[in-house]
Amino acid sequence: YFLTWENVSNLLVYISVSGVMAAGLTVAMLLGGLDVSQFALLSLCMMVIGILHKAGQPAYVLILASVAVSAVAGCINAFVITRMKINPIIATIGMQLVYRAGAFLLTNGEHVFIKDPVFKAIGYNSFLGLPILTWVMLGVYGILYYILKYTSFGRKVYAVGGNPTASYLSGISLNKTRFGAYIISATVAGVAAVLLTAQVSMSLPTAGQGREMDGIAMVILGGVSLTGGKGRVIGTLLGVLIISVLANGMTLLSVPAYYQMLIKGMVLILAVYVDSLRGNKYN
Repeated sequence: YFLTWENVSNLLVYISVSGVMAAGLTVAMLLGGLDVSQFALLSLCMMVIGILHKAGQPAYVLILASVAVSAVAGCINAFVITRMKINPIIATIGMQLVYRAGAFLLTNGEHVFIKDPVFKAIGYNSFLGLPILTWVMLGVYGILYYILKYTSFGRKVYAVGGNPTASYLSGISLNKTRFGAYIISATVAGVAAVLLTAQVSMSLPTAGQGREMDGIAMVILGGVSLTGGKGRVIGTLLGVLIISVLANGMTLLSVPAYYQMLIKGMVLILAVYVDSLRGNKYN
């Protein structure tokens, strides 16, 4: 059953949300930073979509609002990290709690059903044999690949991640580069919120709970160094496929959920260990 097109199609749908999130996280991690607030922000954006849908707003307003809220949240994350000088891990953990609380407070913890033809089309329709969700994910990867490889901002991200001191002495603004990276990392959560809402046809304040470390494991498995400066967004896509195929295979084999958590934890530790070996090789 694993190699059937039906399962492959389901797998492509499954990886779309986490794949989009991991793509944005890659930019932050290339700087040597981290963003663990993405999934909480995802749930907040979903609840914004739900509230606006209940108010009778059209689909384009819902989509723009989700992306706008996530972009503003990215600015807040960046401000806390660059201006308040708080460690990225601590800063994004704190903001994670804020966003998750906001998601629950917006509707008192209730989910909202989404009955919109545009969202239904995004969630269930296909184009050229691939789900629209997958096309959106590939589009995000294409955009970030171009930004990181062919723009001055992308070169600055690698420079700052590789050697912040040398980058500063060469005239690169560390804060501006970090600001842009964390905005990207957060904004993809708004895009992912649209995809997940379309996929499940509802807004959930609990969306993404317990999955905060999945994106980090995907990015590290894709070859991005925890210390920054090394890795590619295309490698992250490979990491997404590895984790997702592993989860899909365990589900098909009816592996109990607790063992799945155990295996995912071991994979994360192994990924970090491999990253440390790579770092020692160059030192």
